[in-house]
Amino acid sequence: MEKINKILGKLSFEELKELKETLQKGEAIEAIEESLERFKNSNKVCPVCNTPVGDEGFVLIFGPNGFKKKATFDGTDCLEYFIYNMRK
Repeated sequence: MEKINKILGKLSFEELKELKETLQKGEAIEAIEESLERFKNSNKVCPVCNTPVGDEGFVLIFGPNGFKKKATFDGTDCLEYFIYNMRK
């Protein structure tokens, strides 16, 4: 709830009214889902060797809480290389 209050505190009166109307109409869920779709990478490419990766790739989720990143690798060799270089 703290994050929401922080975001709401940055909005003007008019923006808050518009947000309230959007929420009441149910349009907010659609907008959020559309925004989340941008984060999905349907054209997955290995970040190490730039090879296209399908569903058979190896996935690594990393990063601090609240800011996780997701990388898909074509093989264990690229995954190992990536982790080795993260430790440096």
